[in-house]
Amino acid sequence: MANGELLLLIRHSPFVHSLFMLPILSVGSLAIPTYPLSLLLAFWAGLWLAAYRARQLGFNSDYVYNAGLYGLLAGVIGARLWFVLSHWNNYVNDLSQALSLSRNALAPVEGVIVAGLVALIYLQRQRVPLGLFLDALAPGLALALVIGHIGAFVGGEAIGAAAALPWAIELSGTPRHPIQLYEAGVGLAILVVLYLNRAWRPWPGAHFWLLAALYSLGRLLLEVFRAQPALMGPGFLAVQVAALAALVVSLAVMAYNFTKELSA
Repeated sequence: MANGELLLLIRHSPFVHSLFMLPILSVGSLAIPTYPLSLLLAFWAGLWLAAYRARQLGFNSDYVYNAGLYGLLAGVIGARLWFVLSHWNNYVNDLSQALSLSRNALAPVEGVIVAGLVALIYLQRQRVPLGLFLDALAPGLALALVIGHIGAFVGGEAIGAAAALPWAIELSGTPRHPIQLYEAGVGLAILVVLYLNRAWRPWPGAHFWLLAALYSLGRLLLEVFRAQPALMGPGFLAVQVAALAALVVSLAVMAYNFTKELSA
């Protein structure tokens, strides 16, 4: 069987269709949304790997777990509070609705910012070296990206643009780029790079900024394969603009630290 025929067979496979369109996982009488479940799994798996790496780097893994849990709680509360304040007119007459934790009623970007600030405050109070913590966090983040994007594929989140390619996945009769698997592949590639270079630590935080640069580059290249990407200004892709800014910042931080090491 030729490679093209095999890919077409996989694309039309009932197993692939059932895997891709599985937004709800039924366990007895329970109906569990697969994408939120995958995010929780990604969080815990990433936290475990970060804690494991922390022990390898010689500091207490409890700091990783505590920072992660405090950040998670603060992030959820911050994301919900920001959404409520941004849509105050919808809640002013019935404040009890503000207690809903629907993931469609969260401000994810603001939540991540709040989570990061709370985790940073905790680490500062515990006098944990930030560069060392970021190096421990890097492989955990890469693993979380892999699991989260696979969960997006299974749950049918963030679908790809139409594509006439042998490996395209049919959704509602339209072959589409499996953008979620592309992004999972980027995360997996970063995880492999970090593992192969685990002994390479030219300065504290190098692994984190390497991850940030590689993932930003991946998002910059892959966003064109997403269906209906968010736009800003005169037709620019919002995620590409953010990814480009993150890539520039990451490379600038790396260049500064390498220059400092060479001049020391």
